[in-house]
Amino acid sequence: MTRAGSLALRFAPAALRFAPAALLLAAAALLFAAAAPHAQQPAPPGEALATFAARRFPQPVRVGELKGRRVLEPVESRNVLGTVSGVVRRRDGALDVVVKYGGLWGWGGRPIAVPVEAMVLLGSELEILDFTPAQLDGFPTFAPGSAEPVAADAIIQMGLAHPSH
Repeated sequence: MTRAGSLALRFAPAALRFAPAALLLAAAALLFAAAAPHAQQPAPPGEALATFAARRFPQPVRVGELKGRRVLEPVESRNVLGTVSGVVRRRDGALDVVVKYGGLWGWGGRPIAVPVEAMVLLGSELEILDFTPAQLDGFPTFAPGSAEPVAADAIIQMGLAHPSH
């Protein structure tokens, strides 16, 4: 580089000197945003859970294999919301997954019934996609006599998820 070119670069405004780095960072941010998971979005307002759940590639799963699985929040940190204690059929015929929700390290917590359409399989765990922890806090405590338990050897359909991270 010539002495004149070197002087021009030295006295160039800072914005011009750092433009290539800023452009590179902007491109990286766009690529990162484009890679965000779209299949694990909650059901849009006004769309029925069952209609939206049908697009999550429902798979057959044995009820007995769900018991004891951890239930996660679908965020990168994968917060544990509780564990599955069973599956029940409501009087209207719909299925709910009974989750021991809350507590600390498996102690405490209370059972809540979450619609099966709001949950997906993620490897050996489950995720609740359509309700936030704040909404789950407002769910009533599940009363065992309020729904019929589903047999452990029964087969139900659950959607699939890909990792949120």
